[in-house]
Amino acid sequence: MTNPGTIIACRECDCLQREVLPPPRGTAQCVRCGAGLFRNKPESLDHTLAFLIAAAILFIVANSFPLLALENQGVRNATTLFGASEALWRMQEPALAALVFLTTLVFPALEIGSSIYMLASLRLGRLPPALPQLFRLVDSIKPWSMISVFILGTLVSLVKLRSIATVVPGLALYALGAMILMVTASEAAFETRALWSRVAALKP
Repeated sequence: MTNPGTIIACRECDCLQREVLPPPRGTAQCVRCGAGLFRNKPESLDHTLAFLIAAAILFIVANSFPLLALENQGVRNATTLFGASEALWRMQEPALAALVFLTTLVFPALEIGSSIYMLASLRLGRLPPALPQLFRLVDSIKPWSMISVFILGTLVSLVKLRSIATVVPGLALYALGAMILMVTASEAAFETRALWSRVAALKP
């Protein structure tokens, strides 16, 4: 099906062409270079919102329970996600502490919270204020949300610390791993075209 009133540009070759709606789960391709223009994902926004809500719940769990614990000679020390940046601050590493705090707490919270606010508002039939600014905010902070890098560093540390102490992974570590899966699933389900189509439908 073609919408004669909509002209789109290919992101690869800048070819202007009329929008063609592919079948469900199909991909619209550029008539010149064959690059993918967009995918027709049924209920894209609803699926994305569901994954993001699950990610938000897991993020709250990850910040409410210990990340890991170390046991050595009967002494047990546990730390949380916030405690990791706090420990770096006490070790006179303010720049590193701020980096860990921003990339593992502030930016993921902003990305997930802002995305849920936008999609939930559209789901309820309302246009959220400053939608373009929120969309750009989420897009700009996404590369700085580095939970996956933090998890990888934690796993490497767990392997190295096993020789000097007993390492007990906490509930927060598993919650963070599950949160990464939910965020990845939300990104796979999301289609930008579906968002702006919903916005256009809600505009008076």
